[in-house]
Amino acid sequence: MSLDTLAKVDLFCYADGAIRPETLARWIGRGPDQREPMVSETARLAKVEKTEQIAEKRQWLRSLLTGPDDLTDAMADLARHYIAEVVVHVELVIDLPTLQLPGMTVTQVIQALDAGCELAVTERDDVFLSRMLLVEIPCDYTGDQALALVEELIANDPPNLGGIVLADDPQGRPLERFGPALDRAAAADLGRVAVVGDRRDAARVLQAVDLGVQRIVGGTVALQKDDLLTSLRARRIPIVALPTAQVLSGVARNWQAHPIRKMKEAGLFTVVGSGWPTWLGMTLSEELEQVSRHQHWRLDDLRNLTTRAIEAAFMSPVLRFQLARTVEVWRHRPLVQAQAKNGGDPWSM
Repeated sequence: MSLDTLAKVDLFCYADGAIRPETLARWIGRGPDQREPMVSETARLAKVEKTEQIAEKRQWLRSLLTGPDDLTDAMADLARHYIAEVVVHVELVIDLPTLQLPGMTVTQVIQALDAGCELAVTERDDVFLSRMLLVEIPCDYTGDQALALVEELIANDPPNLGGIVLADDPQGRPLERFGPALDRAAAADLGRVAVVGDRRDAARVLQAVDLGVQRIVGGTVALQKDDLLTSLRARRIPIVALPTAQVLSGVARNWQAHPIRKMKEAGLFTVVGSGWPTWLGMTLSEELEQVSRHQHWRLDDLRNLTTRAIEAAFMSPVLRFQLARTVEVWRHRPLVQAQAKNGGDPWSM
């Protein structure tokens, strides 16, 4: 049974890795041969078998983009998909090297993406889709470049800007150079996220936390380091798991071995994100289905996951309250009630 009927929150989704196959098919179809391929074939072309292929897919996507209208088009399709899946809040991460085309400012990229989301939302008045846009600071940026980017974002204040993300860095370069940028973001009340902690780099996670990061993406190494586990619990820092990506990258050898249940049992503030849903071939609903099947999570576990994600989201208290009420309404839908009567097992239907 699909979990599309449950209200969900996605706290980490790369905008470029989530562009819908139907959108990509339209873009491919405007090429020299003017032939639009089947959406299913495009989905196959877009999917990666291992996370190392994501860089290649980003280059391919960039070759398809022609301007800001494409970004708006892509996000409108994506937002419609989220609405259909009952995702009530999403935080989209912007990879600038992929989406910032020549002549575009960072603000224009954000505006184009947000315009697409707004277009989809205003098409229907019976749904609720909240969104925040997070700008990723490339791992090869200097401290001055990162600070300049944050200053530009603050000065222009684009719509629905939620914060910044420190990109994962395979080379493990020190994070201290990003301290001034993080401090400036904090002063402007922007969220701060770091993708770190799946490469056995416990010291690096502590470093990110000490620099004022409010959320960790990855963080599986915490289970091997008691001092890190204690620090994350004490500060109640949300850990966003990306289960499919972590299995593909070898962080976990399979779904049964994924440490998300151990992270939850250890008292970590754990939520789930989709990461690159199109490239991984897994929507947020499907990620949660896999967690439920292989980690033996019941309906209450999934419900609490959404509640924690709302608490961890970058949003105003008013919006947080509104979102919580929206989720509560969806809990009373007939299918959800039927699941609850069957012992709360999503797979009992």
